[in-house]
Amino acid sequence: MRAQFLHLSGPYRGKTMTSGQRRLRIGTAPDAILRFPQRAHVAKNHAEITFAEAECSFHLTALEGRVFVNGWEVREVILEHNDLLEIGLNGPKLRFRIPAGSTCKPVRQMLRDAHQVRRESGLLAFAHALQRDLLFQSSWQARLVMGVLVVAVAFSAAYMGGTVGTQRTTKRQESFRQQQANSWTVQMTALREQLQKQLEEFRHEQAGHASREELAELRSDLARRAQVVDTLVAGNQALQRVLDEYSRGVCLIHGVFALQKPPDEQNASRQESEEPLLQMEYFGSGFLASAEGHVITNRHVAEPWSNDETAAQLLAQGLTPHFVELTASFPGKEPVPVDPTTIRLSGEGVDIAVMQVHVEGVPVLPLYDGDVRIFRGGHVILLGYPTGLNSVLARAEPDLVADVLARATDTRTLIIELAAKGAIAPVITQGALNEVRQRRLVYDAETTFGGSGGPVFGPDGTVIGVNFAITRGFGGSNFGVPIEFARRLLP
Repeated sequence: MRAQFLHLSGPYRGKTMTSGQRRLRIGTAPDAILRFPQRAHVAKNHAEITFAEAECSFHLTALEGRVFVNGWEVREVILEHNDLLEIGLNGPKLRFRIPAGSTCKPVRQMLRDAHQVRRESGLLAFAHALQRDLLFQSSWQARLVMGVLVVAVAFSAAYMGGTVGTQRTTKRQESFRQQQANSWTVQMTALREQLQKQLEEFRHEQAGHASREELAELRSDLARRAQVVDTLVAGNQALQRVLDEYSRGVCLIHGVFALQKPPDEQNASRQESEEPLLQMEYFGSGFLASAEGHVITNRHVAEPWSNDETAAQLLAQGLTPHFVELTASFPGKEPVPVDPTTIRLSGEGVDIAVMQVHVEGVPVLPLYDGDVRIFRGGHVILLGYPTGLNSVLARAEPDLVADVLARATDTRTLIIELAAKGAIAPVITQGALNEVRQRRLVYDAETTFGGSGGPVFGPDGTVIGVNFAITRGFGGSNFGVPIEFARRLLP
């Protein structure tokens, strides 16, 4: 297997590097395979990528520097084709790729793997898995056979449609010139339609249209985890208080943001220029940290466009972001609006932010003030809203779910209906605190997207960290920011 890197920024921007090394060191050291000059702000032995032949995968490990994968800071992760790497904070950016034809497993194994995928996920997933293996992990002989088949099919199609194609050549050329003349508009319109389609699919999913089997599986899994947590807190008054009282201080954050097209005084009216080019919806978690209504969450929850690659491409075109809607929903309370002007972002390079709301009758969570290292090896409890509304709907009674879905017209009204029924409550998972670093806590309490910004409670029943990242494909290491960074943003 080979690894390929396309330099998007930094001293080698625009260059592509391909390496067949099983161990690839990144840094400024003379023996580094991917070597950067000193002025690139890269550490001497910044990171390392190793190829695990048994697993047929590339493992990235941060050594002396910070590494970000697709906007998330990681310590160790399994890389996937087309991942975006950032070597250091605001450092060089590279696109990681596995070149087509990098042999890893025989065709028979590909067919067996794809068949297993089909049994679990259906025919479409089977085709996708087999296609990916043939493109990226097949031998040159297999690719040759596949290429002959493709050429044969293409030749037949060309022969049958040759006459018609000739007659349409002039029209196609004219259409192509027209598209080139309006390339920016065409690209932006297509991107907008694609993302709006994704948004509709997301809304469809959030509206509870998952299969009964999926909801039943999720409901069973959540019940099992709840039982484990109940066993853990039995006899521990501090953790019992977390479940009984402090869980009511953890909120579901729902946001909708839009990217505004820049005004064009020559070709568009003010009304046309103000029409949003893109509107996106998302979920996150947060918790009340002061009697004045300060809510602690992640930076990528308070400023979602900063961690979205598609949004970044549009922002580079001069678009400006703004919130269409931003609310926080606490258990037993109606959703309350969040004033975006109250948002404060950490300037210390950590994924932390604070926003302010007006809410009453919600407990303020106690923040730990001391050295978190004393809790290493101890139990931690993580609260949040992983998977957004899916986990809320999965835990609710079927009759209640049917009722709220019948009343709701969109995500906003669905949250309002769920809040009115008292169905909004955080998911609670437990684990062990495995590592304590200056800017990161590492624990094995499970979570996923939507759980970002949730509190991490220590064994004493105080908040010791803020959940911010997961390790893809491996639930044994998830990450939080030490609470001291959040305390500095509070008045």
